[in-house]
Amino acid sequence: MLYDKKHVYIRSPLRISFIGGGTDMESYYLNGNKGHVVSSAVDLYVYIAIKDMFDANIRVHHSKIETQPITSRIMHTYTRTALEHFGIFKGAEVVITSDVMTTGSGLGASSSLMSALAKGCSNLRDTHSQSKSNFAELIYSLECKAGTVGGKQDQYATIFGGLNSISFTDKEVKVNPVKISLNRKLALESRLLLIFTNLARESKQIQLQLDTNIKSKNREYLDRLKNLSYDFLKVLETESEPIHKVGDLLHEGWVLKKSSNKASSNQFIDQLYDMLRSKGVLGGKIMGAGGGGFFLAFIKEPSLKQQIKYELYPNYIAMDVKFAEKGTEVLWKNF
Repeated sequence: MLYDKKHVYIRSPLRISFIGGGTDMESYYLNGNKGHVVSSAVDLYVYIAIKDMFDANIRVHHSKIETQPITSRIMHTYTRTALEHFGIFKGAEVVITSDVMTTGSGLGASSSLMSALAKGCSNLRDTHSQSKSNFAELIYSLECKAGTVGGKQDQYATIFGGLNSISFTDKEVKVNPVKISLNRKLALESRLLLIFTNLARESKQIQLQLDTNIKSKNREYLDRLKNLSYDFLKVLETESEPIHKVGDLLHEGWVLKKSSNKASSNQFIDQLYDMLRSKGVLGGKIMGAGGGGFFLAFIKEPSLKQQIKYELYPNYIAMDVKFAEKGTEVLWKNF
């Protein structure tokens, strides 16, 4: 591409999935079933800066710095896949930064990364904008091309932003904002903590096992998780329902997930959860496929949050959760 000094900066949020994960797998909902999850974008982000290079090289800054004469030689799979899709084979520089690691967090960071990369590339190439749903489908296809195995909730969560009820059928994916008052949303936020388990994990094998279970008709637990996701949505949207029921449903969902997929937890995660329960956590779950990454905890009373954070430190890092209303967006560009 010709050097014309174009430079664009993109931000894409990570997400927390409350309940229903697994029912967003095509192997589940393409066979006449309907998938459903409740999830929210949060104020943790992947950032991408992409610009023209003055020479013809491709340079990518991630955990390493790669400089190659052509895109096909770039080792970073996601960047290579996005650049090639948009016809950027020479003369571009990409810088990737993130609030947490871009793989293994369980927070959908890989989809946030691909979404930001695609948004940046499309801006650099003056590609016409498309609907959020079409863009989410593009991100899903690019991730599949890059070798990722998983469902579709992460792509829609990072692109749409907000707290949403997302349903999946063989015809379409529908994203509906959760009908929740501001006060109730703040009450929910104030009781949530994200705790890093200090464990990294590779989700692909866990997702492949889940896919195998679904195809072998072992999907009863997913049906139950889906039903729980509708119960969860009802609790959020019904002002008269006690907010602590969120914790009860998270606990029920986590127990169900562990019983159906042994790889989703281990003795270290179980010990962490038992400790959290003893300190006033009503419920929680591992984020993403499981086995490591971040654990989401729902605390009985907001007043307990600071005490729990201090008692966990320095063995565990715990962070407050804030919902993010905006999805993948351009923060700045010079054209």
